Amino acid sequence: MSSRPGAISCRSLSKTFDRRTVVNDVTFEVPAGTITGFVGANGAGKTTTMRMLLGLVTPSAGTAWINGRPYRELTHPRREVGAVLDGPGAHPAQSARTHLTIMALAGGLPCTARPPVRSWCWWPGSSGWRESGGSGRSTRCS
Repeated sequence: MSSRPGAISCRSLSKTFDRRTVVNDVTFEVPAGTITGFVGANGAGKTTTMRMLLGLVTPSAGTAWINGRPYRELTHPRREVGAVLDGPGAHPAQSARTHLTIMALAGGLPCTARPPVRSWCWWPGSSGWRESGGSGRSTRCS
């Protein structure tokens, strides 16, 4: 981990509801210009992590920053962050890249670059989130 935060930076991020820990000490950085998705089992903490990044849920511990500050402090959040949380929204035949391109165009952003797709996986009993290989809609964690 570099000393300079990435475009997305989570440090020691944790969330406990009642006495149940649903996200435990997650740390990762994603560089600017990278499309990132979380892949993992139901209940692994993917949605809760995204909700903390987007300021919809307050972390029990740690920080979640986008471009060096919390989401709520972004001047033009739609120009800086594109997020899709659970639920319908993408056509099932579309790749993640196509869906995000459509969302960016709808937000008034140019889509001239094709950034790499990175995904992060959580496997129960593992040492934490880890990057998976591949891109597109059929990314697998191994």
